[in-house]
Amino acid sequence: MKFVFFLLFAIALFLLVWENKIRIYLKWERQKKENRRPFYRWPESVHAEPEQADRLRQAREEEFCVEYRDERKGLARIQAADDPAVYWCNFGMCQCSDFKKRHKPCKHIYKVVLEQGLIK
Repeated sequence: MKFVFFLLFAIALFLLVWENKIRIYLKWERQKKENRRPFYRWPESVHAEPEQADRLRQAREEEFCVEYRDERKGLARIQAADDPAVYWCNFGMCQCSDFKKRHKPCKHIYKVVLEQGLIK
């Protein structure tokens, strides 16, 4: 009788632990999606525009110095090799004049997004 009780207790404990692990995993996945949401506010058609294709090409080909402050949120200080200015940017904003003027992803945002694997 004691063995059956102990076995049922062990099974219940095992299931509670795994339920908690699954809940934590789902919470992390939800946070990951929320962190990346700022980039996805732009529709796919924006990235297909010729100007944006050029910025994406620049992000792929140019050399950048990227120092992450929060890699999960994409928050980074970024500097292009041919530009002395250093900008703060993340998935949804950048301090550069290109972003401030157009409110579309600049080469800095694209570089961070490429490094994080959000686009190919």
